[in-house]
Amino acid sequence: MKTENIRGRHRAPGRHNPLNELKLLARESAQPAMKGAAIVAATGGILATFAGPASADEAKAANGAVTALGSPAAVGPAAARTAAPTTALSKIGFQPQVQQAVAQRTAKAKPAVIEDVVVEKARQAAADRKAAAERASREASRQSLLNSTASTKSSSNGSVPSASSGMRSDHNWATAGQCTWGALNKWYQSEGYYPGGWTGNAMEWASGAASAGYTVSGTPRTRSIVVMQPGVHGSSSVGHVAWVTAVNGNEVTIIEMNAMAGPYNYNTRTVTDISGMKYIYAP
Repeated sequence: MKTENIRGRHRAPGRHNPLNELKLLARESAQPAMKGAAIVAATGGILATFAGPASADEAKAANGAVTALGSPAAVGPAAARTAAPTTALSKIGFQPQVQQAVAQRTAKAKPAVIEDVVVEKARQAAADRKAAAERASREASRQSLLNSTASTKSSSNGSVPSASSGMRSDHNWATAGQCTWGALNKWYQSEGYYPGGWTGNAMEWASGAASAGYTVSGTPRTRSIVVMQPGVHGSSSVGHVAWVTAVNGNEVTIIEMNAMAGPYNYNTRTVTDISGMKYIYAP
């Protein structure tokens, strides 16, 4: 039988030992660094090519031999540390512990709000003072208005004599459409009754009202009947009467009948208080 000649290194089956190969490579290497690299490369290649030891004892012996030759502990069939559990996220590089540590370093602490008791008390005191000042201002304004009104009333009525109540009538006793009838009608509208106790023409009313118990004065006043003697402010030969609605100094505003508007009609005008004018006060 013809034997085929195959080139290359040949070994008998069952006689190959990977450790002997490592030792041989270490002896043949000229430099220490090259020895370590050659051992690592050879170990990785040999262990990747051949199956590991059949038993735990053989694995221990092989691991010890490699370490003794100076190879790293990582190059060997058995690892010393326990591998982390493999998950779908760890395969793409996600490491929960690292992410959590980074988040803790970058997380900003929330600012703590500390209430300043002194500042809060000062703020409350300022608000109370402002409210008190506003109340005082409103009260001062109210008092000023009240005093002003009271002063006005006092000055307008201080020089006016008190009025007395005279006799009364149950009807308008003057001639309808005349100035006397119009004056009595305005008195009734203001006071709710007709004055009485006298008769006669307009120029006689001042003395007649005084005799009937009413206050008659030469000082003009609202709520009074002004009596004008003949010729005063255009009065006729029998005089003229009218109802006083306003007084401003010596200016007197009156409403009158049978004057500028004729009988049965009223008109309003302002006249100056002069001699020949008297006023019958309503109480």
